[in-house]
Amino acid sequence: MFEPQNKLEALMQAAARDADAAPAFYQALLKTEIYILVPDVPVAPGESRALQPQETINVATVEFQGLRWHPAFTSKSRISEYVKEPESCLGAVAEDLFAMLPGSNFWLNPSSECQKPLPASEIEMITGGQIFTTVAAKAGRQRRSPRKR
Repeated sequence: MFEPQNKLEALMQAAARDADAAPAFYQALLKTEIYILVPDVPVAPGESRALQPQETINVATVEFQGLRWHPAFTSKSRISEYVKEPESCLGAVAEDLFAMLPGSNFWLNPSSECQKPLPASEIEMITGGQIFTTVAAKAGRQRRSPRKR
C-alpha cells in the first residue's frame, strides 16, 4: 500500500481519487523539489553538488508508448524503489526542471503505486496556468451534470 512521504505525494494521491484535488497538486508540484536521474554526473553516494553554469547533463529517459520520458521522483525513497544500483540524481524545484528541459515528458514515480505521467503538453498547461482553468471547468461540469440512479 502506498504511504505518502510528503505533502506532494499526499496531494498526488488525492488528485488520483478526486479531480477537485488536482489544482492543489499542480500548484504544489510547481514549487516542490523533485528528483531526476543524471547517470553521467559524478557524485559520491550520499553527497550532493551544484551544477556549474552552462554545464551539460545527460538526463535519464525511458521509452513508453512510443514516447521518451524522464523518470522523476517525488522523494528520495521513490528513487531507491525504482533503481537497484546507486545512481546520481539532480534535485530541483519542478518548475525549474520543466524550464531546463522544455518540451520533455516527465513520469512521476514510475513503478510506484502512485505514479503520474506528465506529457509535455500537460506540463505546458501547468506552467502556463491553463491547467487550472481547464480542471476547474471540468469539475464544474461534473458537479452540474445530473446523476443517474
